[in-house]
This record gives sequence, structure tokens and C-alpha cells, in this order.
Amino acid sequence: MKSKKTEIKFKRRDFIKASAGAFGFLLMSGCQSGKKASSPNEKLQVAFIGVGGRGSQLARDLLEYDRMRAVAFCDVDDAYAAKTYRRAPGLPKFSDYRVMFDKMGKDIDAVVIATPDHSHYPIATWAMLSGKHVYLEKPMTRTIWESRKLRDVAKETGVVTQLGNQGHGMTWWRDVAEWYKAGVLGEVVEMYNWTDRPIWHQGPYPVPDGKEEVPQTLDYSLWLNVAPDTPYSSKIIPFHWRGFRNFGTGAMGDHACHSLDWFYSPLELGMPVKIKTESGKYSDFGWPKQTRTVFEFAPKGNRPALRLNWYDNGQKPKHVERLADEDLAKIKNGGAIVGTKETVICSDQFGNGTMITPRKRMVELKKSNALPQKTLPRIKESHPRNFVNACLDGTKATSDIVEYAEKLNELVLLGSVSTFFSGRELLFDGEKFSNVSEANDYFMSRYPYKKEFLISEKLSM
Repeated sequence: MKSKKTEIKFKRRDFIKASAGAFGFLLMSGCQSGKKASSPNEKLQVAFIGVGGRGSQLARDLLEYDRMRAVAFCDVDDAYAAKTYRRAPGLPKFSDYRVMFDKMGKDIDAVVIATPDHSHYPIATWAMLSGKHVYLEKPMTRTIWESRKLRDVAKETGVVTQLGNQGHGMTWWRDVAEWYKAGVLGEVVEMYNWTDRPIWHQGPYPVPDGKEEVPQTLDYSLWLNVAPDTPYSSKIIPFHWRGFRNFGTGAMGDHACHSLDWFYSPLELGMPVKIKTESGKYSDFGWPKQTRTVFEFAPKGNRPALRLNWYDNGQKPKHVERLADEDLAKIKNGGAIVGTKETVICSDQFGNGTMITPRKRMVELKKSNALPQKTLPRIKESHPRNFVNACLDGTKATSDIVEYAEKLNELVLLGSVSTFFSGRELLFDGEKFSNVSEANDYFMSRYPYKKEFLISEKLSM
């Protein structure tokens, strides 16, 4: 069975009009950060793009929120999206985001995007340049070039943005920040982050052989989006695309926008100056099954140089100071910050279970009032609802792309790039690798984009 074809009825010239702006576009809607959303109603009118998988969870949360109104669903796979469709049976449904914007653009204030990594950039830029606020699942983009370009588009348009790394809206990294700044941990000696990812097909796999038929419920050409034509495989869609280079960003891309933030934000790490990865075998099509990466960060203020160790595929540090080995063995996804005075750990990718170890030491510190007061503002609502409130109230969402999330996303993708230079230390000057010029080629897509899925050729490599 071949993929069903979609008749595109919109006219791209209706979206793209020359102006003197940085990208030569005239925005279709005047939404600007710091102003209320351009909705004639008190509720934010939201379209959901990608509503299977993670998208179904986002929709479930927001459909119950009284400050928003869902106006459309968009998904390329009717079967995968069916559960979410049933939550709002009367809502208009689309398979093509371009058609949705053409037909319902005036009714949409914001979009929630939870599609595979390779389609984040084309859909998000289309939405932003159509004047829509954007909630975008992590990782923000598939490449560093896309990440920087999307940041520029977000800044130029002024729309409200939110990266879907919900741990940044939780209390845990804020607890660590307060402890660190109060001197409870002492000077940081070492940092560790480990995960059981990948939990999907990942390894040096070849391109599929093309023997499988495309399900009738899936519009495969729309799923591919800007990516090159590739034979369909159930080992890729709907869940395993993360392990394949044309579509996903591997274990680090999936996990680290959550887990690395627990270190990045409280310690104000900034960008690394050195990265070195020990990588397993990979192919032109598949990410390696296993990597270990070391990020090094330069001194900052009174803070010394720091090192952050990443382990995936069930690898872990051999030992963490002040953490019992049997406790380390029980944590599948976690992190540890070892200081000269104390060690703080967490037990999942969001920072849940953050505590000073051993537990009896945490109890002692609490009883003696040695832990500082909570001074950083806490987010009361869920991460998606924080986005809705920011759009309606004219504030910044907690994971704003321009001022925060782009750099975190870039840090993660730098780690992915280093995968292809196993055993070689890469020096990063803030913009590029200075000692291995060919590594900078991996900042960009390794294939040309299909331009019909981009709102402008100026957004194409």
C-alpha cells in the first residue's frame, strides 16, 4: 500500500509577502511578546499538531484547562491520534499543518507541536511567521543550525514560546540552585547524568528494505515532511524514529533537554568549552546504541571549571561520592552533583527525588535549619498551562526559546555532534568547534529539505 497523497489547496504566496523585516516577511498576525494574545475571546485558541504519543498527554492536560479553547487537531496518522480525537469529537481535524493554517489561521492564537524531531523546525517557523505562539516539544530542533535560526525567528516575531522540557517548570533545579548559592554543597567537584535510553530501536541500522506497506491510516509523505524519501518501516514509525538520524536525535536528544537542565540552570553552566565522546558504532542512517560524553565548562566568576559526565544505554559512573553503590544501582535515570561538602542526587530526568545524600544527612540539614529559604519563584501550574497563561497575560513562559531554551538545546545537540568524532576532544569557542573544522558541518542538516514544507526558501539549507 502506498502512502495516501494529500491535495494541498493553499497558496504559499498568501503566507509570504515581502517586507523590510529581517527575514523579508510580513507577519500575518500582530502577536508580540509582552502583549496579550490576538484573540477576540478571553480564552487562548489553541491548535494541536501531533496528538499521538507525547502530544496526547499535552492535549489531555490542556483540554481540561479553562483558560484555553481547542480549535483544531492536526496529525498524519488517524489511528495513532484516535485516542486524542475522542477527547474532543467535534473538533476540526487535519493531516497537513499547512492546510490547517490556510483554512483556520484566523481562529488560531497558538499551537502545541509534538511531532517527531525532524518536523519541529519547519512547523514551528511556519507557525511563528503566521503570528502564532508556539509550545514546542523537546528537543527544540534536530540540528544546531535549525536551533539558532528558530531562535532568530522567535525573536523577530515576538511570539510567546515554550520548550516542552517540563522539568524546568518544577521546583527541583531551583532547590539545587538555592543550596549551591548558599554554599551548602561547597565547590562542585564532579557532575554525573545517566539514563537507560535508548528504549527504542537504535544502532548502526541500514535504510529499511521497503518490503512493508504503509498503513492506510498514515499519510507517510506528510510524516516525512522535509526529510528525504525513505521506505516505510514499522521499526521507525510511530515510536522508534528517535534512533534514526534523518528523523530523531538519539538518546541524548530525547533525554538531555530534561536531564541536563538539572545541572545547566542551577549552576549557570553556559556553553561547554570542550566535549569528548566515546561512541559505539553508527551508520549513515542510525545513531549509535551507546555513548559516553564529557562536557567541560570554563570557570565563571568565583566558580571553578566544571565537568559533566553523560552515560546512556544503562551505563553509570562506577561510584558517586556519598551515594551508596546499592542506591546508585537502583536509579535507572538520574543525576548527581558532588561538592566538597555535600552530594545532591535526583532519581529521574526531571529532577524528581532531589535530595542531599545519604538520606540521614538530608534529615540532619533540615532539622538544623541549614538549608536556605526558597527565594526563587516557583511555577504553580503545569508546564503547558504556564505557556497558556504567558500568552494571555503578556509574560514570558518559563522555558522561553530566545532567552533560555535555545542555548540548552544547543548544548544538547553539541553532544550529539561529538558522537561522530569518537575519542577526539572538540574545542568549542561559543559559535563553532575551533580545532576540528569538519565537526561544524554537522551543525547543519545532512540532507536538503523538501522546500514545500517550509514557509520560505530563506529557511532552507
